Amino acid sequence: MKKIKKITSFFFPYVIVYFVVLFTALILMPKEVPNLLGYQFYTVLTDSMEPTIPTYSIVLTHILDEDVPIKPDTIITFHADRFGENIILTHYFKTTQVDEGETYYRTQAEIADTYDNYHTLRSDIIGEYVFHIPYIGKMFLFYQSKFGLLVLAEYGSIFLVYLTIKTRWKEKDSLNDEVHLFKKNRA
Repeated sequence: MKKIKKITSFFFPYVIVYFVVLFTALILMPKEVPNLLGYQFYTVLTDSMEPTIPTYSIVLTHILDEDVPIKPDTIITFHADRFGENIILTHYFKTTQVDEGETYYRTQAEIADTYDNYHTLRSDIIGEYVFHIPYIGKMFLFYQSKFGLLVLAEYGSIFLVYLTIKTRWKEKDSLNDEVHLFKKNRA
């Protein structure tokens, strides 16, 4: 039992560092992470998919190659041109439609009765919805802001101070143990 506790206490800081680095990479380099993992997180900013996906949820999307077929009624994440601005949406894929020799993927929000007005091509589709975590998107948006980055830097500094203090205490304890053994052996 003591050995397991010792192993756990040894690896625990490294596990925390791993998750902090991964979390920071997801926030600071959201475009580079899918190249490594094949998945991407997105924040849902509207209520278009409620109640299935609440506003400010984090959605995990599995990046799909263009040759992978998509089944109707699959939730997908895709690029859309809304009033000249390129946005990313997560809606249901409903059907394909051929218009002037071009195949369009018709999507629909959960709260809508009709298809979206976007001309979504297969190249616009990023991937397929895997799961979501409700309401945590506000936290991701916060940490992507300048103030949030400052807070992340503070967390990192506090963690480094914690590791330094913990190391010093261990050194002090081992020194005290050596002094105690020395005195015991001398007596």
